[in-house]
Amino acid sequence: MGHDLRIGEASIDYNEEYVQIDCKIVRRDDAPAYGEPACCESQRRISYTAWYESMKSLGLLHIMFDSENGGSDETEINGNTRYPLMSEYSRAAPITIEHVEEVERRLAAYKTKHPDHVAQYAPLDPRYDPVLCRGEWLAYWLRWAVENCERPVFVHS
Repeated sequence: MGHDLRIGEASIDYNEEYVQIDCKIVRRDDAPAYGEPACCESQRRISYTAWYESMKSLGLLHIMFDSENGGSDETEINGNTRYPLMSEYSRAAPITIEHVEEVERRLAAYKTKHPDHVAQYAPLDPRYDPVLCRGEWLAYWLRWAVENCERPVFVHS
């Protein structure tokens, strides 16, 4: 099953029957690009398994998923309690600077551990690393959202 992931400025759609939080898709020429259909955009469509395995490889399960899905219901980062970006109970989560810094820290550690890997989807070559593609996309857009949005949000559906 695939997931749509979006990062950006929170928008609220409200009526008497439901409330929905979403965000508009942003396209930036300087964003990470790996030849995907949503290249340079603040959205991506990905299988749950591929996303989960990438977050596991990066050591980010505690930031991304709640305890129902192998992560944590809350995490303390720099003295602040933060909640996962993907929860069974909510399709949208606020993005904080602590989320950004934790993702950047874990991504840097992954790159140090795998110095010869290249962030690229490609033919069968052990240096080409889709985990790096996903980690770089996530780090870029989380940082962009915190720096450019009044209400930065991570949405999954």
